[in-house]
Amino acid sequence: MRRLFQRLFGRRGGRERLVCHLRENGPIAYELDLLASAPRDRADAMMSSGISWAWKSATREWTELTRMSLSAFLADLSSGGVMLAGTDGEPPTDLSDATVKEWIRRFCRLQPSTLVAVISAADGRQLLFVQQHGSDPVNRLLRAWDLDKGAAERKSYARLGSSALESLAERL
Repeated sequence: MRRLFQRLFGRRGGRERLVCHLRENGPIAYELDLLASAPRDRADAMMSSGISWAWKSATREWTELTRMSLSAFLADLSSGGVMLAGTDGEPPTDLSDATVKEWIRRFCRLQPSTLVAVISAADGRQLLFVQQHGSDPVNRLLRAWDLDKGAAERKSYARLGSSALESLAERL
């Protein structure tokens, strides 16, 4: 009944729906309307977070997200799916799928990695992958986006299926 009322009248407090896909070990995924509403504001918070970001789309190879490239990023975002890799420190200028795939492999195995977050926005689904105990820059970003981790609906990570981070990496 509550879901019916929420669909008809919206959510209380204006907060967006936040789902956290949990697992015992490895990164978790937050599913939410991350970049569809106010993408410029969200991207600005990303660039101000202390995390360096690079994105890839169907029409563009890995490109660093900066104030200069923001318009291109927003155009790619509106025209289809994008994947973003957030790193601790500047990404290499010759970033490749193989490099990102290796970062993701290490990130998923809880091995030291420059990767601190991954965002997938594709097929109407937006996922933010972070470690269960996020770094300070990741937590700052979540606060800047006004995400209440404690209020998230919890689901099993296994329910992500082909949208799981490991599967996304295989398709790079």
